[in-house]
Amino acid sequence: MKTILIAEVGLNHLGDDKLAREYFDALGRLSIDAISIQVREPEFYKRPEKSHLHLSLTAIRRVSYVAKEYGKQFGVALADINKVDSIDKMNPDFYKIIRDDMKNNALVEKLLKTGKKVIVSTGLSTDRQIKAFLRKYKDYNNIVLNHTQLSYSVEDCNLKAIADLREKNNVPVSFGTHCSNPDILKMALCYEPSDILFYVKMDDGEYPDDKHAIQIKDVQELCLDLRNLSKAIGEGAKVKVKNKIPEMKL
Repeated sequence: MKTILIAEVGLNHLGDDKLAREYFDALGRLSIDAISIQVREPEFYKRPEKSHLHLSLTAIRRVSYVAKEYGKQFGVALADINKVDSIDKMNPDFYKIIRDDMKNNALVEKLLKTGKKVIVSTGLSTDRQIKAFLRKYKDYNNIVLNHTQLSYSVEDCNLKAIADLREKNNVPVSFGTHCSNPDILKMALCYEPSDILFYVKMDDGEYPDDKHAIQIKDVQELCLDLRNLSKAIGEGAKVKVKNKIPEMKL
């Protein structure tokens, strides 16, 4: 199964319509599968230090067109239930439920009813809460759990949880990182996540998702590495192969 590579612009567009378009134009030319953007709840934008991060529905519609023009999937990490209908008319390929919004029953149900893939963050959840969530929505087959960690530290990544969540719950499990070391994404391949999500930023400036975001100029090399290294996973069974190492000449 091919792991889908998702570049998350998040709020790193800084609420600037032109900058958002620049992200999508730049990412559209790279070897990723999908581009996502984040829309927070209304209360978030009411905070003075966050109000400038609001992106208009018109701008979101425009970048959705750009993604599709480049043949990329388009996704929205959506926390505002009042925008579900408007954004669903843009025909996104997937949604993402962020933070602890898996407890927001009204939002979760409305997103699941769209029939689109819904990636559900489990960063703040226990095994028991995840199982209860899946029991509650057992009639839906469009749920993908997302293992992530709300920490920049390597030791908090707990990559084994990707396979553990998949085996315990029999659903696809993706991986999203907040780790400041991007090599974690390469290690995650060994646990065969359905999707790998990583934040991107335009340059080395200050952004809402900054410390764990990858600069656009480094994304292509990362994606090519991920594609190449994924070939090393194999099928799991030990098989005999021909010796492909030439004899050493003395």
